Amino acid sequence: MTGPLALAAVLLTASWLVAAPADLPEDVMMGKKVYEQHCQKCHGEGGWGDGPQAQWQYLPPVNFHAPSSRLKSDDELISVIEHGVIFSPMHSFRGTLNATEIQDVVAYIRLLSQRGR
Repeated sequence: MTGPLALAAVLLTASWLVAAPADLPEDVMMGKKVYEQHCQKCHGEGGWGDGPQAQWQYLPPVNFHAPSSRLKSDDELISVIEHGVIFSPMHSFRGTLNATEIQDVVAYIRLLSQRGR
């Protein structure tokens, strides 16, 4: 794909990545709220694993921009959020977050993983 069609595709993709919060899908907006409340302190505002509590953890929080994280399926991310990771600071959010909130935060993590690359 070259020429005007390729440029249009790039511009449409870029506009979604820098969309204002009001322009984001509802699940992503709700996921952002969940992320800010439950995830940001460890994973950081941009998802780089550099939140204020990261420095105190014996295992660093996941960087959502890393290929190993971006390649995980939604089901894998949901499982980690629901069950936590044994022997790590990532605890289970089962009972804290409902299924919709978990799906919404995964949608937001997907957006974060595309920003700033």
